[in-house]
Amino acid sequence: MVAAPSLTYRTARVLTVIAERPGASNRAIADAAGISDEGQISRLLRRLESRGWVKNSGEGHTKGKPNAWSLTPAGALLLSR
Repeated sequence: MVAAPSLTYRTARVLTVIAERPGASNRAIADAAGISDEGQISRLLRRLESRGWVKNSGEGHTKGKPNAWSLTPAGALLLSR
């Protein structure tokens, strides 16, 4: 059996916010999770995405639109542990 990765408080908080507010933007997630630095939330979300725990279905800043984050099944499973 593989042990679940340990999560920092901030990571768990961000995953919880995304679970409660699917489709939330970076700013909405940061505000709800108490993260004031835009660069910090962007890096954290990219890291969570690279691990397969969240996905971005928004058009993103390249088109002037906000990101729209949701949990993947792996992220939901991780959060439920």
